[in-house]
Amino acid sequence: MAASGAGQDGIRVAAVLAAAVAQVAGSPLGSALAGRSVGAVSDETGSLITPAGYAFTIWGVIFGGALAWAVYQALPAQRDRELHRRTGWPLAAAFAGNAAWEIAFPLIGVSVPLVPLVLLFCIVAATAVAWARLQDLPVEGLGRVLPAAVTGLLLGWVTVAAVVNAGQAGVALGAPASGTAAQLWAVVALIAVALVACALVLAARAAAGPFALAVVWGVLAVAVDGGPAPVVVAAVATASAVVVALVVRTAVRRDPVTLLVG
Repeated sequence: MAASGAGQDGIRVAAVLAAAVAQVAGSPLGSALAGRSVGAVSDETGSLITPAGYAFTIWGVIFGGALAWAVYQALPAQRDRELHRRTGWPLAAAFAGNAAWEIAFPLIGVSVPLVPLVLLFCIVAATAVAWARLQDLPVEGLGRVLPAAVTGLLLGWVTVAAVVNAGQAGVALGAPASGTAAQLWAVVALIAVALVACALVLAARAAAGPFALAVVWGVLAVAVDGGPAPVVVAAVATASAVVVALVVRTAVRRDPVTLLVG
């Protein structure tokens, strides 16, 4: 049984490492294959909830954290930890999904926009599984912080990104990129992000800080992009609601450090 467990751990460790590297390589590979970048397609299909360009730099932090965690969980002393066993496979799936999306979006983000959108919702689902499992795991010192932070940041950002991608898919399929209907849809989408994010923060026992930070980062970038007033107000209100939810949850949580950090 021990040998079998060690073999399964080795497969999981390798999968996490490979997927973490793949998501870093996915964007340049997708750009090379398509002859245009993710950013170029995003600009072409931008909607009223597409964030300002600087917001996407959060991927660098997420990718760096994912690589660091992938190496850390591969260390001999870390391979059999319950934390890595329970979060490894869903995070490997999320990382691999990122790599696939980075290739698909520049290739078919305009012609077949629903495929990248479905991929992104699969990434959200996989990351949410890791997040949910993280909530039930006992705190085990500083070794927990890195995977918790990566999971929280990734889930927060892809929660926003999924809605952004839905708007882009709509524009690619012929929906108006501006006007009253576009504004209404954008406001409703931001309200949905607020409801989901606040619910997760209020229910969280760990890593709510990184999650909330990523959501706030994304929706404030929507406001900074300078769209119509109703969209800007909705974006600022969404960010404010998430911050309030985090403050409330921290106030009633006995272990605020675990809640805010991991």
